[in-house]
Amino acid sequence: MVSGRMAIRQGFRLVPRTRSAVWILFAANLLLAIVAGLPIYHGMLQFTSHSLVSRNLLTGFSVDWLTDFAFNNTGALEQYAQFIMVIGLIALPVNAILAGGVLARFQQPQRFRLGTFFRDCGFYAWRMLWLMVVALICYWAVFRFVNVGLGSAVDRATLYWMNDRSAFAAHLGVGLLVLLLFAFINMVIDFAQIRIVYGEGCGFIEAFLGALGFSIGRLPRAILVYAIPSLCGLALLGIYRLVTPWRMIHAALGGSTGPSYEVALVLGLLFVGQQLVMFGRYWFRVATWASEWSLFASTRGPASPTDKSGQRATA
Repeated sequence: MVSGRMAIRQGFRLVPRTRSAVWILFAANLLLAIVAGLPIYHGMLQFTSHSLVSRNLLTGFSVDWLTDFAFNNTGALEQYAQFIMVIGLIALPVNAILAGGVLARFQQPQRFRLGTFFRDCGFYAWRMLWLMVVALICYWAVFRFVNVGLGSAVDRATLYWMNDRSAFAAHLGVGLLVLLLFAFINMVIDFAQIRIVYGEGCGFIEAFLGALGFSIGRLPRAILVYAIPSLCGLALLGIYRLVTPWRMIHAALGGSTGPSYEVALVLGLLFVGQQLVMFGRYWFRVATWASEWSLFASTRGPASPTDKSGQRATA
């Protein structure tokens, strides 16, 4: 078995093979984000029109404006929230299905073909969707029994504590535990998806239980190959926040005078920069899968071109 560091290096070398799949992931989620944001954008534009308020909102959020908007548009915020929730529920199965096509690229050295990618997505779709259901059940269990159950117990235990710092630390510990358990579930689901695509011909339950045993049995290396690329994706947000010249942007957007093309240019550049960050995050998401694939493959033989049911070859 390879070490965690070697699996990460091998994973990063695999990513260029899947760059077209990264674009598909990015484009699909960008489209969903646009669909989710359009009603909010039109509602805000209709309420502010082209007034000075709309220009001031370019530089920051206004609680007073939101209060005024909610008062004059009764029920609008609730409708927007429901619409965003629906789009979020659609995004879950979309990304689960696309995962099959992305993972299949790791065992297909030939040239990328869009038709082959979507055939792979369809071939693994049902097992990926059932794994998504298993993940949602696990997330619910963690939230119900750890966040709510343990959190309530901590609330009762710290109710009469005189030291606020100790009480805060206890509540913070519960929150960190929930976050770590969510990350562990996500890691197990990643390995379950990999086990399905690798060609072992297993169902989603067998894949999940096998991935759980694999992750626990090789916990340090599994955490390493999952955490390092994932944290690199999160680090992009911090880099974006630090290197973006926010003062210059606010000065260009917040002025009441000035050419209109300047505002459009600044907003366009800001949008492009943000989408580059999002593309980078999807690139590192695929790098996480590739690193996990390399670790898993080091414990198995060569990937099977067909599953055990004798159905269509995946290579």
